[in-house]
Amino acid sequence: MGPSGAAELSANTRRAYRTGQRNWRSWASGRGLPEFPARPGDLQRWLAALAAQGKRPDTLRTYHAAVAHWHRGLTGPNPARDPEVLRLLDSLARQAAAQGRANEGPDPLRWSQIRQIADTAHQPRRNQPGGRLETATRARRRGGIEIALIAVAHDASLRCSQILALRWKDVDAPQHDGLGQIHVPHPTAAQPATAPISEFTDQALARIRPPDADPGQRVFDFSANTATRRIKAAAGAAGIDPANITASSPALGMAQDLAAYRAEMLDLVQTSR
Repeated sequence: MGPSGAAELSANTRRAYRTGQRNWRSWASGRGLPEFPARPGDLQRWLAALAAQGKRPDTLRTYHAAVAHWHRGLTGPNPARDPEVLRLLDSLARQAAAQGRANEGPDPLRWSQIRQIADTAHQPRRNQPGGRLETATRARRRGGIEIALIAVAHDASLRCSQILALRWKDVDAPQHDGLGQIHVPHPTAAQPATAPISEFTDQALARIRPPDADPGQRVFDFSANTATRRIKAAAGAAGIDPANITASSPALGMAQDLAAYRAEMLDLVQTSR
């Protein structure tokens, strides 16, 4: 965690604090500023920059608490508890509320972030009883499931109930265009809709498919709470703030990726005229 201990914190709090501290340290080091001890003025600039990026008040408070906890053992005043820093934190929360941003929905997980997750998902985590580090074999298996879960939810814009209803019979092999597809479960539709999936996602699913998979077997055989927990953990391990990540985040990311793609195509058309 840093200079001060964290034994009394829950596992979720430790993960959130590590994310906040990494963010602060990256921001400060990138500007040649002291990370520890921090200076109140630099912390104010950092919090303002986070707010400008669209971070929600709850995230700002978590990140601020992470830095405050990191400085707990410091001799002298804690810079994160400086009155001006606390006043700015309150002011940013009021501004967000006035702009209607205090209670927005989940954060999206966009394609670039999914690639970050793929790069870190297989790293062993301390998620075993007693805080023990998982084995490399277990980490590879767990990471493969998380990558496939998030990638297919993104590509096919699936809700959590649809993700968990997927069975291996719903996953088709790549077509002549190189794209695979899935049949999207829908409780009221006579025939399920189909959605294309990328080569990356097709390969991620192939890696976790048992050699003797029953076509009727669920692809992701766990609960909605477990799905959300695993997506949050994968995001946090990749350095993505997990506070507002939910099972809906991959589908929201797909919507933003499509919107960005359309905007790029429109720019190309207008430029070529």
